[in-house]
Amino acid sequence: IKVSEELLQDAAYDIQAEITNAFGPRFGRIMNQECTLGDGSGDPNGIVTATSAGKTTASATAITFAEVLDLKHSIDPAYRNSPTFGFMFNDAVLLYLKKLLDTTNRPLWTPSFRDGQPDTIDSTRYWINQSMDSSINTASKIMLAGDFNKYIIRISKDMSVTRLNELYAESGLVGFRGVMRFDGELINAGAVKHMVTA
Repeated sequence: IKVSEELLQDAAYDIQAEITNAFGPRFGRIMNQECTLGDGSGDPNGIVTATSAGKTTASATAITFAEVLDLKHSIDPAYRNSPTFGFMFNDAVLLYLKKLLDTTNRPLWTPSFRDGQPDTIDSTRYWINQSMDSSINTASKIMLAGDFNKYIIRISKDMSVTRLNELYAESGLVGFRGVMRFDGELINAGAVKHMVTA
């Protein structure tokens, strides 16, 4: 981030602290994206990339109640009993799932009626991940199920911000460079699986 010397001199508040705070959400978003979709070549092996298929849907544009249950039960019961077992998908997929009913008109999604308890999909907790596919179309990996404790993120260096006074001095600017090092990998291939559309 480049900031003018005038702004640094005239600001009534600590610009450098504000810039450091601005880096935080940006690093959080890119870390989520890379640990979700990274291909493992120069970036983390994202959890979607690292998983195998637990269920392929019959349709390219629809998910059924039974297919969600098939995905859930494609995971070994040892992982299904873990406190970190659940589903992960985009918020647009959650909206779709909220409308799904079984043959007796029972909803798949259940709101929580107890303080501190999450809403569930077939009595299983879920997490929203906006880096995952948001549209249900051909060959989309739209949902994960599994023990998410088996995906490890290693942060080898916390975010650091370096002030670069000389690099842009000729232009009357001061640069701020943010750096963070991290990696991710699914340590047990069978612990988490994805649903992919036809």
